[in-house]
Amino acid sequence: MNWPPSAEPVRYDKARVATLAPIRQQLDVLGLPLIRLRKLRGLLSALEMQIEDGGDSPEVNGLLLDALRAGVRHQVGEPGALPVLRAIDAFAQAEDQRWAQLRAGTLSPIQLSPEEQLEELIPTGYRLVQAQQTAAACDIWLVAWNLVKQLARPELRSPADLNDAYGVTYSVDDWSVDLVWELGNAGFANPAYSEHQIRVSHECLELFPEQIADTVVNLMRAQGEALWRLGRRREAETTYAALVERLPDEGWAYIGWSDQYWLNKHTAPDYGAADVILRRALARPTLSDREDVLERLADLYTQWGKPPDVTVAGAQRMKPQPPGAARGQSATGKSTQPPPPAPKLGRNDPCWCGSGRKYKQCHMRSDSRR
Repeated sequence: MNWPPSAEPVRYDKARVATLAPIRQQLDVLGLPLIRLRKLRGLLSALEMQIEDGGDSPEVNGLLLDALRAGVRHQVGEPGALPVLRAIDAFAQAEDQRWAQLRAGTLSPIQLSPEEQLEELIPTGYRLVQAQQTAAACDIWLVAWNLVKQLARPELRSPADLNDAYGVTYSVDDWSVDLVWELGNAGFANPAYSEHQIRVSHECLELFPEQIADTVVNLMRAQGEALWRLGRRREAETTYAALVERLPDEGWAYIGWSDQYWLNKHTAPDYGAADVILRRALARPTLSDREDVLERLADLYTQWGKPPDVTVAGAQRMKPQPPGAARGQSATGKSTQPPPPAPKLGRNDPCWCGSGRKYKQCHMRSDSRR
């Protein structure tokens, strides 16, 4: 045999695999004992695996079909095998036409559904992120985001609903957050990506109104940071104010807002304004991530050079100091460090990228899928 393998060995041809269904249905109605039926199913599964892997050839497929025909005749005889044989012949005829088109160069490429395209584009983007090709990853992911918008329907109220409806393997919830933060990283070199960051964050919140609090915080923080970076400070302030009004007990909402006043490299620090925002958070009796807010407040006073009060002094005493941890930056300072070495960082450790955010609030999700 000298038939070359398929030119698309990694593509799953769902439509072609589906043409095996009539054969499987006819096998199932033969009424064979399970142990004997399994042998016939095994031959059909071998053919299906050939097609799924994309490296099949007409010679190998023909041998498998002949073996299946012989197996059915052996189990039930020629008369009883006729329905199965007809289904096999119909499949073989369609395959002959397909191989003839392939030889003639007229076979259409495999048509992937939007959800199948997502399954290719999302991991491709993660590989590019890992290779520190941020802009290229964002370009791929923006195409994927347009597919998400095509798939979205009013009854799909959350990204998890979209995952369930279409069987998408990758969590659209986690990936959408990774997307907006990587757009932010790309935005330092090209402001167009910051505009995309604002747009995608807004669209995600509009498309999926029932999102978990952590996702809402990340999306709205991304909007605020991008707006601030582009000099649209009034819009940024409005976004942060809306975030803390919507989720008044989310500590990282206040941290993201305060960071703009003292960790943003492009504006003069206003430590007093940052202090007011963090203390506003601490006034909430049911504040989440209180320790993170206290830790940020301690960092603020250290850089401010102002004598700490009781609250700040207590936070400074309890603040951990991991060796070599990058501190004093926010998401407004571009990440230039390499990915984290082993051992893995803890959820509450500073992120390896130098953003100033906790690992769980930054690259933990994307790292877990590499």
